[in-house]
Amino acid sequence: MAFRSPIGSEVERNNMPVNIWPGSWVDANAWTGNNPPKYMLGPGNPAFHTGADLNLPGDKDRLAQIYSIGDGVVRFAQLVSKTSWGNLVVINHGTVNGKPLFSRYGHVEDIVVQKGQAVKVGDPIAKVGNQFGVFPYHLHFDISVTNQLDKAPTYWPGLDLQGTKHHFVNPRNWLRENFNSAAEKLPDGAFASGGVSGGADEGRKPGDVKPLPVWYVIDPNGAQVYKNPSLTAEKSTILPRGSKVTVDVQNGRKDAELIWGPIVGGEYNGQWVAIRRNDGKASYLSTNPPQ
Repeated sequence: MAFRSPIGSEVERNNMPVNIWPGSWVDANAWTGNNPPKYMLGPGNPAFHTGADLNLPGDKDRLAQIYSIGDGVVRFAQLVSKTSWGNLVVINHGTVNGKPLFSRYGHVEDIVVQKGQAVKVGDPIAKVGNQFGVFPYHLHFDISVTNQLDKAPTYWPGLDLQGTKHHFVNPRNWLRENFNSAAEKLPDGAFASGGVSGGADEGRKPGDVKPLPVWYVIDPNGAQVYKNPSLTAEKSTILPRGSKVTVDVQNGRKDAELIWGPIVGGEYNGQWVAIRRNDGKASYLSTNPPQ
């Protein structure tokens, strides 16, 4: 197996440049050695940057193809929020150099992979986006060497420098040092490429894509949809009793009262519903239809 840049032509990605980033691609928020830069998310909102912001001048990277940096299994691939991550993809690459390895691709458009899908190095996964016009076109790309992105794909350490350096690495340096590395262990469902992939469907197994279960609204009052997993969050709509909805419980949230799940697909993709109470006294959704 090998690891490659997430952007650039096939020739550029396979011929390791000194800077790793191909051609005219630049990193607008580059690390210095093992130190992440501090930048402004907005007025009065500083944070440490977890990876690279890759772009071409003048938005020439608009809808440029993004590729998986290595063999692995897609852990997350969906809209998070139009005001934060936009569309986000996270890939689990197994164990490399004795540590977990995850790659993350933010603000993307036209996602062509699904959660649970096996990918090879060089497989197309999405295109460079601008988070619905919030930013200039660019790819937020980072590499994590812990299981943090498996537990929380949208994790952002903010001003926690120790957390940033613990969970993330300088992506350019890591790719340079591991250009021809092999994973000691790939995640379940993955397959080794033995080299650079020639296409997204090459070697795909029929059982690689595992669909999420459909849930039914069983509360007689229906299920309120929220923009965020909180009763104080902005409300969107009420799903009537008997409605079917796909919910990713593995990426759910738990607060003092409720267990929440994000909706996947459809008009309310990325929004949240309460599944049940923590104390077990009431359930609002079920994988069985209401009687």
